[in-house]
Order: sequence, then C-alpha cells, then structure tokens
Amino acid sequence: MQWIEVERPSTRRISRSAATQILRAAIEKSPDRLALHERLGAALMEEGKHREAIAAFRASAEVEPAQFTSWGKLAQCLLENGEPSSALEICDLVRGQGVRVALARGGALEALGRPEDALKEYRHAFAEDDKDELAMEAVLRCLCRAPDAAPLLEFCEALPAATRFDAQRKAFRALALSRLGRLDEARALIDPERHVMIFRFEPPAAFAGLEQFNAQLAAWLTANTGSVAMPRPDCVIDYELKHMRSPLMQHLRTFIRSSLEIYISHAPALGLGELMPRHAAVRLDDWVVFLRNDGRNGEHVHQGGCVTGVYYVETPPTVEDVSSRRGWLALGCCEKLTGGHRAAWGTRYVKPEPGMLVVFPAHMFHDVVPTQSDAQRIAIGLDAKPAAAS
Repeated sequence: MQWIEVERPSTRRISRSAATQILRAAIEKSPDRLALHERLGAALMEEGKHREAIAAFRASAEVEPAQFTSWGKLAQCLLENGEPSSALEICDLVRGQGVRVALARGGALEALGRPEDALKEYRHAFAEDDKDELAMEAVLRCLCRAPDAAPLLEFCEALPAATRFDAQRKAFRALALSRLGRLDEARALIDPERHVMIFRFEPPAAFAGLEQFNAQLAAWLTANTGSVAMPRPDCVIDYELKHMRSPLMQHLRTFIRSSLEIYISHAPALGLGELMPRHAAVRLDDWVVFLRNDGRNGEHVHQGGCVTGVYYVETPPTVEDVSSRRGWLALGCCEKLTGGHRAAWGTRYVKPEPGMLVVFPAHMFHDVVPTQSDAQRIAIGLDAKPAAAS
C-alpha cells in the first residue's frame, strides 16, 4: 500500500477572526461597498457569530436585493439564531436560487415541526447537486427518523457508486436494517466490539518517554492550531493540521500509518473483508480537536474515508470517572440521529488515554461524551482515504 503525501497549499489560509477584522476595516473605509458587507456576513457566520452575520447580510440584501447572492446563508443564520419562521419567509421569497436556499428551507420546515415537507426540500436539494454532502446528510437524517425505515434502505441502496458515499451508505444502511429487524445483517456492518483495534504509541528515545512527547505535542498544537476568537468555544476543530510538517507530527504520522496498515491487514479477521476494499494508494488526512465543558462532535461518520482513527494527546482528569464516562469515546452511538432507536450493535465506550490510538471503520457512528471540565481534551482525528477520492 502506497501512502500519498497531502499537498501543502501555496499560502496558508488566514484565521476566521483575522478575516473578519480585515473586512471590518475595509467597510470602515468604504461603507457603500455592499459586497464587503456580504463577505463580512459569511466570515462572521464561519465564526459562529450568527446575530452579527444577519446584520451584515441584511446591510447588503436590503439595499440591493437583486445583487445579493447569500440568501441561503442569511436564512441559515436566522435558523441558528432561533428564527425558523423568518428563515422560511426568506427562502419562500427566493425559492429556486440554489442548494443552500433549499437546505435552509428544509431546516426551517424541520424546526417548525413539518418533517415530511422538510424531507421533500432536502431531496430536492440533493437532486439538484448529488455531490453536496450537507444535502445528502439532511436526507439521511430525516429518513432515519421516519416511522418506516424502508425508504431509508432504498435511498442508501440508490446512492451513486462513488467512494465519497461509501461511509454514509454503509452506516445508514446498517441503521435501516436494524430498524427493520434484520439484526444480524446490521451487526455485520457495524460491530463496535469486533471492528475496533487499539494501538499504543512509543515515541523515539530522544523524547524521553510518551509523557514528554505528548506534552510537547500539546504545547505545539495549542500554539499553532485552533486559532479562534476568545473565549474559545467548547469545540474547536482545525483542519489545517494536515498541511503542517512539524517533526512531532511526522513522528506521530509514521506510527499512525503503520498502525493503519496493520488494521487494514487484519480486516478479514475482524469481519471487514468485504466491507473494506484494498486501495493501491491512500492518503492520511488528520485534524486536531479541542474539547472542553459541553463540547462534543455529535454522532457522525466520516465521508470519503475507509478507516478512521483518534489519537489522544491530552485528557482532563474527569475521564477517570468510570461511572459518568465524561470525555470518553462512544462508538456505535446513534440514538440522537434516529430519535431514540437503539441500534442492534449497541454502544461501546472507550476511555481515552494519552498515547492511545483507536482505529475503526469510517462508517462506524461515533461521538464524545462531554467532559464537563474546563481543562482541554486534545485529540487528533484521522482518516485513511483512497488517494483518488475527492
């Protein structure tokens, strides 16, 4: 198996907060340039400042509605701000103006207790662009909560035969089978007890042990990634990590690649032989996740990947509480996605320990139990992806 290095961009993207500051300065100099207000709205939206983003978008939309192009983003901000009726009103005024508007309209309908109408809108969005991940996931989310699971199974089996759909197809097909009572078939696709392997990192001798290595790595990650406006949100994810080439990360990536190769070689013994096709060339994508207090990733799978993993750099003291499992990795969990259905495979909780790498299929649902601690939980998420996958 050949590992293809992730390409480094010619220039690194500036932080979200820096982009916002630059746009605010430009608007002070040229307040009549309405396109700047629209761009500021998009930057504020990325920062999670939805109320401010609404004001920036409206500063442009209300003056020149014919030139405004971010109706879907404006509606989405209204949704995030708890105003679904206002979001629906916006979407109804500009229907037919792209996937983002259709998705926002579906979200508004869903928030207003109209799930069947929301599903129609999401299906429309996915039909308009079958490469849109958000549209596909919205359809799947609605279908897995519908009273009848047969349409979910039908949708999964009708997804185009493309690598980018593999994880969702397998994961939600397993959910449909579980809901339809086909339990053995469901457990063949997702089995948190059987389909998981755990590896332990031994750093080079120059680092004088794992504790010192992870301490240096935690300090480097904190200084170089996760840059957001203070105070930090409870969940910060930085996807720029994969473009960084620090010696610490290169040592860790060597271990990760070796561990993933072992996992893939064991796929038949794990019961994953047919579910995990071998690829001649793969790439390693990684990112850093900072969690604290109520922060969590949410129940999800990884689009486009074949194998997923989590390496633990730093954990708060609360993970030692076995009864609450705070900060633990939850494998197989999907009750929130399904609206309460307990899947045939159950949930496996893994206590995170610095130096531990947990590896599992990319189509296995997973989440994190909130730490309820102000101390940071630092982990590196990763995917092995076919090198040709988009």
